[in-house]
Amino acid sequence: MNISVFCDFDGTVLKEDLGDEVFKKFGQFEPLHTQLMAGEMTVAEYWRRIAGTIQSDVLPEEIEEFALGFQLDAYFKSFVEDCREQEIPLTVVSDGFDVYIKPLLKREGLDWLPVRCNRMVLKNGRYETEYPGASESCSCFCASCKRNSILEKAAPDDIIIYIGDGLSDTCGAEHADIIFAKKSLAAYCNEFRLPHHPFKNFFDVRRILKKITTASSLKPRHQAVLKRKKAFEIE
Repeated sequence: MNISVFCDFDGTVLKEDLGDEVFKKFGQFEPLHTQLMAGEMTVAEYWRRIAGTIQSDVLPEEIEEFALGFQLDAYFKSFVEDCREQEIPLTVVSDGFDVYIKPLLKREGLDWLPVRCNRMVLKNGRYETEYPGASESCSCFCASCKRNSILEKAAPDDIIIYIGDGLSDTCGAEHADIIFAKKSLAAYCNEFRLPHHPFKNFFDVRRILKKITTASSLKPRHQAVLKRKKAFEIE
């Protein structure tokens, strides 16, 4: 049985939502964030507009330096090593940006991990956003659909494990067989009766995953298999 793990970054690998903190520090967080949550714009439009509020004299190196003041979950690196030892592929999937995700992973010696995220670049005196995982066939709360990362990285018969915390994780979780959820994602799973494992940090994830693999409890979730099949056909 082959397993593939997909893990959110902001609020999951990091306890904080670093994307929010970056734009609070260097851009104009409000009223754009409130407008986003009120449904007045798409996530892609939100990212485009809020990135445009960062002044051109703010260099990417300054954003990177700010990001390096944050710490990863204390148990994430051990979890990554667990996956590596068991030859389980792990992909970081984020609707955040490379400008702060990749420096943090590099600092921890984890820059070899596959990362699927948005890009933010300074072009002609203005920060612009790019969404490599954008999908016209999905209306999830993402600019880059995490479902598509699953479809592209995992084999059709893999057991998919998804780990996340927020609204941007709901689409990925719906297409996963095993879900680890906290915060908004856990509330969503409860509301829509998605079976999941609550967790606080990656110590919990390691403990629970070891327990269910030892008990041979890993198996495909029927509804997730159907959703992945339908998504493959659409894409």
